[in-house]
Amino acid sequence: MKKEEIVREMGLSSAIRILDTLNCFRRKYDVWPTRLLVDKDMAEAIQEHHLTPAGWQALANKLDIKYSVVGTVIAEDVAGNSFEYESACFSPEDKEHSADYWIWGCEVWPEQV
Repeated sequence: MKKEEIVREMGLSSAIRILDTLNCFRRKYDVWPTRLLVDKDMAEAIQEHHLTPAGWQALANKLDIKYSVVGTVIAEDVAGNSFEYESACFSPEDKEHSADYWIWGCEVWPEQV
């Protein structure tokens, strides 16, 4: 996919919180998560304002998305590993360990972050 097929508007949005949470989970456990727990209102805003339908569908194809938390994002895997968003990593280590490349196959991470 190309960035323009994925992103409507990125900025400093909740979509960045998701990418950051996924990147931090990967950095901490050396595997990608399998499930994403996200605030329902946050997910709806991301779908409406930040990601295209194709961009959201690609995310949903990689992760089992559950609307079971309020005001946060949590990545988990089947082994019981978990990471809650805390703005700790900010950017991916490199392409091979970048959530945007893992999900969409291209760079989506905003340059200003």
